[in-house]
Amino acid sequence: MRTLVLRVVAEPPQVFWAPLLPAAGNVLINISAMLFSIMGFNMSPLPFFLTMLVGHLLIAAYAARDPHIAGLVSAWMISRRKTVNLIPVQGNKYVP
Repeated sequence: MRTLVLRVVAEPPQVFWAPLLPAAGNVLINISAMLFSIMGFNMSPLPFFLTMLVGHLLIAAYAARDPHIAGLVSAWMISRRKTVNLIPVQGNKYVP
């Protein structure tokens, strides 16, 4: 039982060897662009499938080096948020 818990924590969820969130973002962006271009410009969907495949391969290659890239990006996004309740005085003070 202990190895199962450690295995789940140690290995983030993956879709075809790529982390779940970046892979889902890649698919979402490519399918959205594909649908827009098919409806608007009557294009073939083949270039979008190729870019989706290349993007997924790049994500999987980077994830082989750093499997926790989705967690790192999520933590970076949270840490970049600005605090709205700070006032400019000597030092930073929180306003209740």
